Amino acid sequence: MADIEQKPSAGSHPLGVNLRLLEVFLCVIEEGTMTGAAERLGLSQAAVSQAITSLEQLLGVRLFDRSVRPPALTLVGQAAGSRAAALLESAHRFEDEFRFSGMRRMPLLRIGMLDSFASTAGPHVLNTLRDAAAEWTVASGYKATRYQALLDRVSDIVVTSDETAVPGEVDARSILSEPFVLVVPGSHNGTVSDLRKLEGRLDFIRYGRDAHMGAAIARCLDHAGVAPARRFQFDTTDAALRMVAGGFGWTIMTPLVCIKSMMEPSTVRVLPLPGPAIRRELVVAVRRGEGAAIAQRLRSAAIAALQEFALPKISLLLPKVAGEVRISSLGGGEADA
Repeated sequence: MADIEQKPSAGSHPLGVNLRLLEVFLCVIEEGTMTGAAERLGLSQAAVSQAITSLEQLLGVRLFDRSVRPPALTLVGQAAGSRAAALLESAHRFEDEFRFSGMRRMPLLRIGMLDSFASTAGPHVLNTLRDAAAEWTVASGYKATRYQALLDRVSDIVVTSDETAVPGEVDARSILSEPFVLVVPGSHNGTVSDLRKLEGRLDFIRYGRDAHMGAAIARCLDHAGVAPARRFQFDTTDAALRMVAGGFGWTIMTPLVCIKSMMEPSTVRVLPLPGPAIRRELVVAVRRGEGAAIAQRLRSAAIAALQEFALPKISLLLPKVAGEVRISSLGGGEADA
């Protein structure tokens, strides 16, 4: 993370206030606390506090009343917040006018891409678009793949399963709809019609820190009327699948997640989830009015990669659930896999 303060170039008149200080100031206003702003910006709380103090000293005013908890905006702070928001919006428009101006090759493209997609279809998508930008960054973490990442300008495009309401400033178009499925050890015979009985015999394996997936799995368990004890928790889907293969328990995934982490097919069995079908939708999303052309190219490449590379593997390794995977058409609708 770059330092908060920036030194003026030699011979220039130092402005003092820079856009990064204003960005931190606005983030504190939006989050309501310096702790929340620090978490969102990936900074320490001390760095955020120092940035606010520096801004106050440069302007010669008190922006926050620190006699209350949490600190509240002063009247001057409220006025400064409005002006700072306008300045940052102008700066972002200035940047985006050139970064998304239709030039043959963008200098930088930042994509937030779900790990399951990045590991299966991602290489084929990026190979198709490799000439679209001089420099690429691809992040698969939760923060980089939310709609909020677009609003915060952490990502320019996201491939996400974010279930929150699509913000008005964001355009989102579907690429894939897939069911949640049950994964049990390969030694487990027969079908599973009741998760409550399965829970009584085997432990539930939890995994990951992706709130998108975690919320959806919690919904699956709630629908089934089970509340498994927290006994096994792993960071990655790979580790969780290996635990299932080793006979430690069962878990819930989606076909794309399964093939991303899949090992020898005989070691696990992937079955339809009992009860009402619960699905997740993957979309390509971009800020409204910015980067629509490159987002459409990425969406087209994603659909092609899912059809040509992901779907055949799902059909081969997960035949019992492959028929429930639906890849979107280029026109926007879904086609059965």
